[in-house]
Amino acid sequence: MGTQWVRAQVKRNEMQDAVDSILRWVSQNRQTAAISAAAAAGVIVFAGILLYSYRSKQAAAWDDFAVAAGTAYQGQTEAALKKIDELNARYPSSAASGYGLLFAGDLLYHRDRYPESLKYYKLLVDRGQPRVLAPFALGAQTVAMEAEGKCSEAVPAGEKFLAAFPDHFLAPQVHASVARCQTSLGQTDTAKITLRKISLQYPDTSWAAWAQDRLKALGGGA
Repeated sequence: MGTQWVRAQVKRNEMQDAVDSILRWVSQNRQTAAISAAAAAGVIVFAGILLYSYRSKQAAAWDDFAVAAGTAYQGQTEAALKKIDELNARYPSSAASGYGLLFAGDLLYHRDRYPESLKYYKLLVDRGQPRVLAPFALGAQTVAMEAEGKCSEAVPAGEKFLAAFPDHFLAPQVHASVARCQTSLGQTDTAKITLRKISLQYPDTSWAAWAQDRLKALGGGA
């Protein structure tokens, strides 16, 4: 599945989270009386150390991701996956690790290694971070499940995606995956409903034309 990398937005969100965390720490640990000037200075120094450490780890994680991606583009798939695994182990809470998991899943998916790709997509779905990757992870998981023949799992995964991200640009692709899986599972009437939704929600698109053709094949009309 195609992905768009929006690292700058993720970094801004994470930096705000770091600042908020520091402020909460100050609020929860100050004395009932006013904090002395010396203590306040200590807190400022401590906050600076935290921010520096945070930024250093994030930068190192992105460097590791860049190396893994470069290795993959050189055709060294196994070496790239090893580097992604190392990145995930070393910096599990970093944004770069999340992007690495999605990258690894896509890398394997496009090589028809669906069970392995699902492992990485599931890790990212279960983690839930960074938030901007949630629709990509869940959508990719749905399509990979279908490709592996796990339609009974793909349908609920796709429905979860559509409930959470109905207006996402991946929604038509996930809708189509759900419809195909419903048909494969013998859920013809449900598949017809899904196909009609595709036709109505994405008019004058190739998705609508595809859905109408499938409806005709199922005897559901145009």
